[in-house]
Amino acid sequence: MDKQILENEKKHLAEVLEIVKEAKKDMEESLKSLGAETVDKLEELRDNPETNAMDFFLFLEQIHQKHEAFNLKDRYKRIEELKFSLDEPYFARIDLQKQDLSQEVTEITGGDPEGDAQPKTRKVYIGKFGFTDEHTPVITDWRTKIASVYYRYRYPQKDVHYETPEGTKTRDLLLKRTFDIEEGELNKYYNNDIQLDESEIIVEKIESRTGGVLEDIVETIQEAQLDIIEEDPRTPCVVQGCVGSGKSTVAIHRLSHIFFNYKELIKPERSILIANKQILVSYLATLFPKLGIFDINYKTLSDLVYNFIFREELGLEVDFSLPLKGDLLALETLEKARSLILEIEEDYKTKMEAVFKGEHESFGGYAYDPEVSPYENLQYVVTELSEELKTQKELLKENPNSPRLWLYKLNVSALKKILKKLNTLKHDLKKKDLKALLKKLGLNPNNKLDYASTLLYVYAYSRLIGFANTRRYHYCVVDEGQDFSPLEYAVLDTFILHKRFCILGDLNQGYTKHGLKDWQQLEEVFQTDDLKEFKLKTNYRSTKPIIDLANKILKPFTSDYLPQSINRRGEEPSLQSFKRTEDMYDKVEADLKGDIKSLKKSIGVICYHDKDFEQMQEVLGRLPLEDERKTVLASDKRIDYKPKSVYLTKFGNCKGLEFAKVYIVGRNPLDNTTFAEAKRSFVGVTRAMDKVSAYYVD
Repeated sequence: MDKQILENEKKHLAEVLEIVKEAKKDMEESLKSLGAETVDKLEELRDNPETNAMDFFLFLEQIHQKHEAFNLKDRYKRIEELKFSLDEPYFARIDLQKQDLSQEVTEITGGDPEGDAQPKTRKVYIGKFGFTDEHTPVITDWRTKIASVYYRYRYPQKDVHYETPEGTKTRDLLLKRTFDIEEGELNKYYNNDIQLDESEIIVEKIESRTGGVLEDIVETIQEAQLDIIEEDPRTPCVVQGCVGSGKSTVAIHRLSHIFFNYKELIKPERSILIANKQILVSYLATLFPKLGIFDINYKTLSDLVYNFIFREELGLEVDFSLPLKGDLLALETLEKARSLILEIEEDYKTKMEAVFKGEHESFGGYAYDPEVSPYENLQYVVTELSEELKTQKELLKENPNSPRLWLYKLNVSALKKILKKLNTLKHDLKKKDLKALLKKLGLNPNNKLDYASTLLYVYAYSRLIGFANTRRYHYCVVDEGQDFSPLEYAVLDTFILHKRFCILGDLNQGYTKHGLKDWQQLEEVFQTDDLKEFKLKTNYRSTKPIIDLANKILKPFTSDYLPQSINRRGEEPSLQSFKRTEDMYDKVEADLKGDIKSLKKSIGVICYHDKDFEQMQEVLGRLPLEDERKTVLASDKRIDYKPKSVYLTKFGNCKGLEFAKVYIVGRNPLDNTTFAEAKRSFVGVTRAMDKVSAYYVD
C-alpha cells in the first residue's frame, strides 16, 4: 500500500462520513414528530439482540399504517441505510475515463483522493446503499448499472461496457480498488490489478463469517452470480448451484436488485420467497433487512395454501400430518388434472360465446381471457352487464316520455335474460363441474384432506374458480427448489403473475421421493420453453478438505454438479467410530465443552436418528452456556438466528443452513449403499464452513 494514497483515501472517507452523519441526524429529527415513546420503542426493538425480527417488522407496519402520510417505512429504511453507511459507506472504487475526451467531465464530491487523476475521469465509490448530496452522487449503489463494471472486470483495461437507459456505454477502466473499512475506519486498500488474486479477498471475507446467520455478499459477488442477480425478472429462471455456491444469498440479492431497478413493475410487498420448511424461511429472512428489504413476504407453501383456504372461505378440513398420498404430487397426476380442466375451460368458453349469439349479439364483444379462470371470466362479464342494466333502468326511470323508451325496455329485458344465463353458468361451474372434476381426481372435500390432496384441490379450484379474496404476487423466489414436486410448482404458478419465478436448488441435495428428477420437468409444469438456466459451480462456503470429503461421498454415484473448491485451507474432517453408543455421546459432549470455552463462531449439531437427537438435547441442556446461545431447531417454528451459538437439529431440518463447525452424530458419512443415502451424508457434511466432525458406532 502507498502511504500517501492511504492518507488521501482516509481524508476522502472522513468527508463522506461527515456528510452521511448530517443526513442521518436530519432524518432522525424528522421522526420526533411521531412522539418520543414510539421512537424509543422502535429503537429498543431494533437494537435489542433478543428481539425477534418479526416483532420489529410488525411494530413498524403498525406505526406506518397509523401515520401513513408520514411514510414511516421509507424514512426508517433510509435511517437504517445511513446507519450502516456510517460503519462502511463504501467498499470499492472504480475510475472510468470517457474515450471521447471532448465530452464533459463528471466528478464525485470530495475532491481527488490521489490528487493526480487524469481529466475526463469519473471516480465512482460503490457501497451497499447509494447516497446523493444536493444532486451530487457521493456513494453509488451496488445495484446500479455502472457498478456492474466492478464485478465484471477483474483489473483495469480499455473498452469496458455497462448498460444505461440511453444504451451501452463504453469506457476505459483506469482503476479498480477494494477497501477494508470497519466502524468508519479505513484499515487498508487493494488495487485490483492483474497480479492480484481476488480469491484471496473472498477467502478473507469468508473466514471472518461466524455462520448461524446469513450474511450479504455485496462486496464479493462473482460474475456468474451477477448474471443471475441482473437477469430480467420477466423471464423465469432456474439456478443449478452446487452446495455452498451462495444460491440462497444470490436469490435475496436478486430480489434487492429487482426492487431497485424495477420499482414500478415489481414491488417488495407483492413479492414472495418460498421455502419448504419454516426453519429455512426464518434463516433466509435474517438477510432481508441487511439489504434494505423490510416488507417482502416469506412463507412455506403450506402457509400459502392455508391462507388461501381461509381467505377464499373454502370450508375445507385439512390435516397436513395425515399420511401423504404421494402419488398425487407426481407429474402424471398434474397432467391428468390439467387435461380435465382444459376440457371444462373450452366448454365454458363455448357456452359464454353462445349466450351472446342471435338476438343478444349486440351485448357481446367480450374476449375470453385464458390467463384467468372460467369463473373469473364469467364474473367479469356479469359485473360489466350488471352496471349496464343499472344504467338502462335509470334511463327508463328518468325518461318516461322519451321516444327511446321502447329501446330502454328492450335492453333491460335482454340484459336480465343474459345475466340469468351467465349466473346459471357460474352456479353450474362451482356446484356441478368443480365437484365432478374433484370426483374424477379421487378427491372428496367432505373428508379431511392430507397435504397432497389439499394441493390438488387448491390447484383445481384456482384453475376453475380463481381468486376472489387473494392477491397474486408479482414475483417469486423458490429456495431448495429441487425438493418441490411438480404439483407443488403448479399450485405456486397459480399464485404468481406471468410465471415470474427464480428457482434455485441443487439436484445433488434432492433426496426426497417426490422432488424434481431434473430441471427440465419445470418446462413441463410451467408449459414454457422460455426457462433460462444458470449454473453455479464453485463452493465458497467450505474449506478444501471438507469439499474433498463431500465429493468423495458422491463420486461412487455421480459426477454431475460436484462442487469446485476455491482452495480455502482448513483442518481435515474428523471421522470417529465407537464400539458403544454411550462412549460416542460422552465424546461429543466432551468435544462440545471444549469448543464452547472460546465460542467465537456458530456450531451445528446434526442428528440423523431420533434417539441421538433426544440424547443430544440432554447434552445441550448440560452445556455451561447461556440459554439464549443454545437453540433447538424445530421444523414448525420461526427461529431468531444468532451468531456464536450452538444449534441442535434433526437432519431433515438442516438443509440450506450453514455453521462454522458441524458435529454429525450417529452417521459415518462415507458409509452409503444408495445414491439417496449418499446425498443425505453429503448435505450434512457441507453445512460446515471450517470444520466437520462425525461420530458413529461401528
